[in-house]
Amino acid sequence: MGFWIAAFVGDDAYENFETTKDTGKFFVPSTRTPVKRIRPGDEVLLYLAGEGFAARAEVASGAFTPSGETRWSSNKPPLFGVALRDVRIFPQPVTYKFPKNGVNPALGLHRYSFAGLSEDGFRDVLRRVEFDDAGMKGKQEAGLPRSVSRLVQKQEKLPETVTQPAVKPVGTRPLEKRLAGQYASREGRKRAALWTVAEMGASAFGLRSVEHFARGKAGEAERTWTAGGKAEQDVGAALDGICEHGYYLFHDVKLPDFGNVDHVALGPGGFFAIETKSHRGRVEARGRELLLNGRPPVKDFVAQAWSGCYRLKEILGSDVTPLLCFSEAFVEGRVFVRGVRALPLGWLKGEILRSEQSREAREVATAVNALGAATGCYPSAVPRASRKVT
Repeated sequence: MGFWIAAFVGDDAYENFETTKDTGKFFVPSTRTPVKRIRPGDEVLLYLAGEGFAARAEVASGAFTPSGETRWSSNKPPLFGVALRDVRIFPQPVTYKFPKNGVNPALGLHRYSFAGLSEDGFRDVLRRVEFDDAGMKGKQEAGLPRSVSRLVQKQEKLPETVTQPAVKPVGTRPLEKRLAGQYASREGRKRAALWTVAEMGASAFGLRSVEHFARGKAGEAERTWTAGGKAEQDVGAALDGICEHGYYLFHDVKLPDFGNVDHVALGPGGFFAIETKSHRGRVEARGRELLLNGRPPVKDFVAQAWSGCYRLKEILGSDVTPLLCFSEAFVEGRVFVRGVRALPLGWLKGEILRSEQSREAREVATAVNALGAATGCYPSAVPRASRKVT
């Protein structure tokens, strides 16, 4: 018997999850998957990105090629399908971090839709489902989100009643206050230094072509990362104004098992993840594509923004709104692509303050604690009284 994870990722994750519940079929749009090895009788965990493990099922068929009309949404047409039976929805989605030793598919769950799993990992998740269903109700009744309740259970250092954000680290490591653009500036200096060393080595050995290549790479690293760091600093300065409206700001947030999110804003109008781009030119939307100077950018900025939101949602146990801020480019009107709002620097503060969401002070404080516990970061800026001129 085999054990697997079927992951629902991307903009259409919820829609495809509902399709699988309705039809009992799960589709894979990529050849980079072990789905051909699946056999009837194998066990599957259904993973919903941004939520966690949401259901379990049994495999009813081997992989087959879809034919005819297929209810499935993705950028690429489905290449393989698997029939599932006995789909059992969990009472609540369960977040679970696999141990780093042995098979650890967690790092790929936001990129690929199918992964193998050890039996121990499969059973561990199911035990967590039973624990959540029975043991978490008391903590949920106390008002703590599920993600924070798990931190309480694991480390038993986060107060059960949170009225103000904690100022002590939840774990053993000290909390760090990070500055906007800190990572980009540091990374730029490091990469430029490494390529400069390579240039000097090539020069010493008379390798002219390598020397010129390394010199170009050093300059490129310095320009790219310096521009990125400057853009993040500008966005951080613009966001500073929302602290007068009850917001906490985190800059340069390193998320566990994911990567870096430039800015996170948590406040009474909602929770926001802001990705900063220093590119110049014209930004516009064409259908489901974001275009920079009339062409899709080399990296999928929209997917990048959503990926950070998925990981933040797992940590905070609450929805997070993605924003894509261009510090230098001209943004053509109200650009909204695949659920992500792209906007110029001058509109960022107003966009957040116009939010129609509503968060209680306790909910905001709990989210600040949860993010600090997961990342080891203090808020870079905290709410303060409005500076009124009389």
